[in-house]
Amino acid sequence: MAKPSLAGRRSALAPNLSDDSAALHGSPVYFATRTRRRIAYHPQNEDSMTATAVPLRQDFKVIGLIGVAHGISHYYQLAFATMLLIVREEAGLTYADVGLLAGIFYGVSGIAQTAAGFAVDRFGARPILAGGLFVVGSGLATISVAHSFAGFAAIAIVAGLGNSVFHPADFALINASVTPGRLGRAFSIHGLGGSLGWAAAPVMYFLDSMFGWVGAAMVGCLPGLVMSVLVLASRNDLVDHRIRDRAVSAHHGQTPTLKLLLQPALLLCLAYFALIAANTVGIQQFAVPAWSSMFGVTENYAAFCLIVFIVGSATGTLVGGFFADRVARHDRVAAFGLLAAAALTIPVATQAVPAWLLPVLLALAGAASGSTNPSRDMIVRNATPPGASGKVFGFVYSGLDIGSFVAPPLFGFLMYQGVPSVIFWIAVGLYTFNAGLVMMIRQAAPAPRPVAAG
Repeated sequence: MAKPSLAGRRSALAPNLSDDSAALHGSPVYFATRTRRRIAYHPQNEDSMTATAVPLRQDFKVIGLIGVAHGISHYYQLAFATMLLIVREEAGLTYADVGLLAGIFYGVSGIAQTAAGFAVDRFGARPILAGGLFVVGSGLATISVAHSFAGFAAIAIVAGLGNSVFHPADFALINASVTPGRLGRAFSIHGLGGSLGWAAAPVMYFLDSMFGWVGAAMVGCLPGLVMSVLVLASRNDLVDHRIRDRAVSAHHGQTPTLKLLLQPALLLCLAYFALIAANTVGIQQFAVPAWSSMFGVTENYAAFCLIVFIVGSATGTLVGGFFADRVARHDRVAAFGLLAAAALTIPVATQAVPAWLLPVLLALAGAASGSTNPSRDMIVRNATPPGASGKVFGFVYSGLDIGSFVAPPLFGFLMYQGVPSVIFWIAVGLYTFNAGLVMMIRQAAPAPRPVAAG
């Protein structure tokens, strides 16, 4: 494609084009310029929209910004529960109360996530993401003034609403702002940011020891508030996905919302994410007492094994991004990784390995599972109909909150019944089932989008 002249690019711009609004203007080819970024869009093929002359550092700036925002969202997910544990005795809460409050947080987030996707499509992903960061950060700060279960429940509801915006906003911004040939790496760094955010949450205990629980809540809220300002100020780097989506809708027409969300490929993606989250949350929350019981190891050693598993998963996610950028059959990459994770989990479930070998197996299982995450996100992108980014991402990724809400009571019941090994047999089953499910998504989805090299 020949590079248009400066005059041609200017003439193709809508006169009132701003960061958060644009319309299809003039000819079938729509050009939008923004600082160092030029986007060419052809309605005949929505995937021909490519970023031309975009330096690698520009894409990495966007990837880094969204990755940090995602990490902060995961940090608040665990920091909220950690703060509840810190104030539990003083506030008169039981462990059951803490579990219920965490369930309220995830339940509200899951229910609201589809609505957040609609908000992203209506108002733009950048302001919605900034608002979510501000709300969830402020929610942690208000723990410092709450003194009853009702007060904490109100905070959980508000914080859950803030948490609901991250996946629809993050993925809409990544898909619109990053060169298509670098999307796999973008998704891997996005996932890595989430893992690092979880790892950062225990800092709340150190803040409590230094400043008390009120000071810990006030200091702990700062990352979200600062990041909110940075995201809001990044209008020249974060491309408004509605520029493309409105153009696509003008060319293809809009699909009714219910018909859009009930497409088989999207329903399968929703189920896939719910089961993946159930597996992840179950292992994270109950692995330490389960391994202590199964292998007779200390709690500290079991906690070390869990850290090894999480680090392995983060490493696999990073490596998986490079695979996702270089293969067309993302479903095969995801299925192979899940089956490998299942095979590596069987010796843990059967207790057929000595305790010293446990970290090795868990590191490999975590890496195998984590390597599937970027390909998983590419599968969702390819299954997304034209012009529906926010709605689809909000709907599909609400499965993560559904799985996170449903799984803990089941795994807690298994621990109560004294059968911790069943948790890992369930993990084997879910890994295997999801390997088949991800292949079904490809069969039900539209033809994959072409991805430009980058």
